[in-house]
Amino acid sequence: MSYTKQTFEQIINSVGIIQKNTIEDNDLSLFLEYLNTLMEIRDNIILKDKELDFYWNEIISDSISAIYSAISGQYRIAISGIRNIFELSCHAFYYYDHKIELRLFINENNKADKYVSNLVKNHDFFTTIYIKTFYSNIESIQFKDNSLSERLVYTYSKLCDVVHGRFNTLTKKNSLEIVYNKTYLKNFETAFKEVIQLICCMYILRFNDFSNKSLNKLAAKSNTIKIIK
Repeated sequence: MSYTKQTFEQIINSVGIIQKNTIEDNDLSLFLEYLNTLMEIRDNIILKDKELDFYWNEIISDSISAIYSAISGQYRIAISGIRNIFELSCHAFYYYDHKIELRLFINENNKADKYVSNLVKNHDFFTTIYIKTFYSNIESIQFKDNSLSERLVYTYSKLCDVVHGRFNTLTKKNSLEIVYNKTYLKNFETAFKEVIQLICCMYILRFNDFSNKSLNKLAAKSNTIKIIK
């Protein structure tokens, strides 16, 4: 027991050092900015459909956990968490328009097998023809045909590489030592920003809501849609 207690004390102390180094060496306000963006999107959608509250609660909670993991030196787990955020967000948008499937998912505890790639391939999720059903001016806002759906699949594929342990995504190839690593933190930051930007794109297009300048700015950074209002 004493060995176990000592080991956990060492882990806690090590994490504290990593967090201290991370905070001193980085401006972490961007993480809070993106988290607040997610919460704002959540609040806006819940006003339209409270039934999806459980999804957005999970997304916000997972975002906090991913950020905490990243600033604690658990970089691969943190990026794996971003895939959870991305997938749940896509589910939330999909089920907003598919209420029968949502009821079956909830009532029958159906498998969560609508992966992002599956949604795009088999359900035309945020393809040009999909977006046209709720946003008629899509030709003028896309950089190219299916620009958003293609980016969704590409981003999801990159995140899956981390989850499934593609060699170049591993962070402990040379040592088991868990320490602060600015490069890995920046990799997390890049992935987190990309996912939040795509969520902004989906929100703006689905609800034709260009009223929030900060959301518009983030969506524009994805280089998938042009903000025209």
